[in-house]
Amino acid sequence: MSEQKQPIGRRRYFRYLARDTVVWFEELFGRPHVALVDLPKLPDEILATLLPIIAPGVEVLPEERRVCARAPGGGEVVPLFSKCDATLFVFNRFNGQRTLGAIASELSAALNWPPEQGFAYVKGFFFRLVAQRVCVPCNKTPPEIPREIEN
Repeated sequence: MSEQKQPIGRRRYFRYLARDTVVWFEELFGRPHVALVDLPKLPDEILATLLPIIAPGVEVLPEERRVCARAPGGGEVVPLFSKCDATLFVFNRFNGQRTLGAIASELSAALNWPPEQGFAYVKGFFFRLVAQRVCVPCNKTPPEIPREIEN
């Protein structure tokens, strides 16, 4: 049986339309944007400057052995990750106040990992949460994006 997509409501449609219009105008005036699906294409130097935050409206639900989330509007509960020292350490720092690079440095120091391993772990975890629509970058000033990556 094939899944049917639910039509979006009028309010959500206009919210998306307004957001896309703002993005279009900002790009017109030289402020580039990158779609979330294109984040993995960015070089590590740019990724390290991103400020990750839990997406607005996402409800985080800690359980005994794992952490789950519910999308805005009360959808189904989705498991995010099993609880372990490294994932909790990183997840608790996705608060919009530390860059991915700073979180990776703290993780590497705390677990005595090489810096490359810490950054790879943080970056992979960030991408996984972005794919689940739980985490987004919240930089006030977007990093300089190479032209070949822009939409």
